Amino acid sequence: MANLDAEICLRFKEARKEKGLSQSLLAGQVGCKQPALSAFENGDSTKLGDSIVKKLAEKLGVSLDPVAKVKENPPEQIVVPGIAVRGFCPDANCPSNIPYMVGDRLYFKTLRGKASPNGGTRCACCGEVLETRCPVCGAPLNDGACCGACGSKYVTGAMPSGIDVAEWAAARRAEIIQLSSF
Repeated sequence: MANLDAEICLRFKEARKEKGLSQSLLAGQVGCKQPALSAFENGDSTKLGDSIVKKLAEKLGVSLDPVAKVKENPPEQIVVPGIAVRGFCPDANCPSNIPYMVGDRLYFKTLRGKASPNGGTRCACCGEVLETRCPVCGAPLNDGACCGACGSKYVTGAMPSGIDVAEWAAARRAEIIQLSSF
């Protein structure tokens, strides 16, 4: 399945969002890691093996046929009345995640509390399901870019090869500043 079209990978992301599932929850259910699922959803079909892709397709009702559309399933709503869900958006390309460099390593400062008004479970910027715990170990969130329990990055960016990550991070920060001035 390493040669799946990026459009097909996007169908998985849309279907997951429609069902109200976070990347880490779905990754745990099908037996892969959240960063690999994130990269797959962003078009890198080499990040998941054939068996995982087939499990995802079955669970989400996504056809691997290039001309087929996502199977119509009603979305599962996650609404917790009276409770504000604090979480972070797992999408590295979302304006709620500000990239920065520490040495030669890329991190994302997540802007927590940017939930949409529809129950507080989705990112107000992009609509992604908010992560409310560490996507790797499930520990409660802290204010940093990495989990205090296991050290894993909360947000991982699937960067195309051959780009200067520091330049990309600086350009992305400038773009976010420009977006926030509206």
